[in-house]
Amino acid sequence: MKIFAVEADQKIQLLAEWVDELGLQGFAELEKGLVGIVVRRCSHVTWDDVFADKLTIGSHTATPDLGEVRGDDCLF
Repeated sequence: MKIFAVEADQKIQLLAEWVDELGLQGFAELEKGLVGIVVRRCSHVTWDDVFADKLTIGSHTATPDLGEVRGDDCLF
């Protein structure tokens, strides 16, 4: 068991060997449990993953309400 200091700004510095071994480069996922905090490697997410469920072009068929549009609302 290792003891780590919780700094004034709520930071905990892990051992470099642990970070390398667990692949914690970049971001880590923390989960609060009944007996402590679990630290896990975050799965790598690409922009394609983020936008995988995006709307397809032309799928929105509603007509916009242009009743409140004024000349100063449009920038050209």
